Amino acid sequence: MSDSQRKELNAFLSFFGTFDLSRPATTVADLSDGAALTEILSVVDAEYFRQSTRPSAQPSDNWVLRFSALKRLYRLMTQYFSEVLHQPTSALEVPDLQAIAKDYDIPATLIMCHLIIAIAVQCEKNKDIIEKIQRLGESDQHSLMRVIEQVMAKVKVPGDISEGEVSMTEDDHYYQIQSERSRILSEKETLEKVYQTLLEEHRTLQTNFDDAVSEKDDALASFRQAQKEADSKRVDSRGDALMRAEIDRLRSELQKSEDNLAMAESEL
Repeated sequence: MSDSQRKELNAFLSFFGTFDLSRPATTVADLSDGAALTEILSVVDAEYFRQSTRPSAQPSDNWVLRFSALKRLYRLMTQYFSEVLHQPTSALEVPDLQAIAKDYDIPATLIMCHLIIAIAVQCEKNKDIIEKIQRLGESDQHSLMRVIEQVMAKVKVPGDISEGEVSMTEDDHYYQIQSERSRILSEKETLEKVYQTLLEEHRTLQTNFDDAVSEKDDALASFRQAQKEADSKRVDSRGDALMRAEIDRLRSELQKSEDNLAMAESEL
């Protein structure tokens, strides 16, 4: 658990502590069956979040039962956004309810808490809720306000509000649809990032290829120029050789003339 998650969890537990709950929520395990969260929402809107039974003193030892209760609560919360608050939920994160029920997963539990407080600050009794938040410590207030801003930014994004069409008794099917939607959106974002990465790599490769072609053309031009100069130098070398041969011939003839002159002088 990161430091920011720890601060956020502590802030939510402090906030939940301001409610008169049948079973105090002091750890993440106390939230694993959704009973405390449901009781808080019943304060927000007693008619919509009506409790079927009074919460037990301890969460059930059967994680499957806890999972089932969380699915019902999650469905009610998302439908509340659509039917009462008239806000889209397609951009909201979908919590891993099984991880909450079975493993007391903190990140998934925090997502549920995000939905809880976003509903609470927008209900008809939001003044009482805000007063509860204001009575918390400064650090807790800051953490909760940041969460509220993040969730509100997501529910204001236009989206497809089709959740209300799901039957109230189809908890499993409803949760499956929401999870699949979240997965598809996540995959879409991943594919977009991969596409952008590949596009940048393609542009880089194209630039490198163009540079390589340019370097090849420059090298070929330099080679041809060097070859031309080499050919020119070879012509000059042949000229030097002929000149040296002519000098040697003249030197030989001069020597012969000198020899002939010496012989003529001796004969005189």
